[in-house]
Amino acid sequence: MNNDNSLIEMISNEFSNHRFERIMPLKAIKASVLMPLVKKDGELSLLFEVRSRNIEQGGEICFPGGRIETGESPADAALRETMEELCLADGKADIIAPMFKMIGPAGADVFAYLGRIDEYEGTYSEAEVASVFSISIKELMKIEPKVSDTVFVQTPQEGFHYELIPNGRDYPWADIKKRYFFYETEFGVIWGMTGELLHKLLESFSAAGIEAYI
Repeated sequence: MNNDNSLIEMISNEFSNHRFERIMPLKAIKASVLMPLVKKDGELSLLFEVRSRNIEQGGEICFPGGRIETGESPADAALRETMEELCLADGKADIIAPMFKMIGPAGADVFAYLGRIDEYEGTYSEAEVASVFSISIKELMKIEPKVSDTVFVQTPQEGFHYELIPNGRDYPWADIKKRYFFYETEFGVIWGMTGELLHKLLESFSAAGIEAYI
């Protein structure tokens, strides 16, 4: 019993400052995005990109962002990716606040930051971006998004050890429900992860009373 107590004490000391660790899906890559505020025609607006057809999910509307490199913080990744994709000089983009942490399409953590770009001149990298556009916060708040719900179903792969679990092939797998928001704009439909982030951001603006100032 004394040995057990000593072991428990050792474990308690070792993990006393431990914080939650996310157990990631296979091949999950962490990413960061910046939701950038810009001034357009005297109005505060959000900047969006249309992804180049030459890259994954080409043609989709998104916020600037991408993979978090080894040793890089999520905030640094959001700024670096934004500056690379929009061909910005140092100091032209900065972060206002961390806003949301969500699970992306492939199951990885995605960190979303609210930011700003000063004196944006419409530049972008044609290797990654097909075009850019901005929509005023006022106009975005007027859009009533269409909503659809989906269910992600777990499908065990060939060779799964059914014989080791209760009920075998009849095991009652829990499905994951997800809601999608579709914002129809003159530039195309904003949906998916970007639509979800936009919806949460506009909710946050409304809760803060931003509408009274725009």
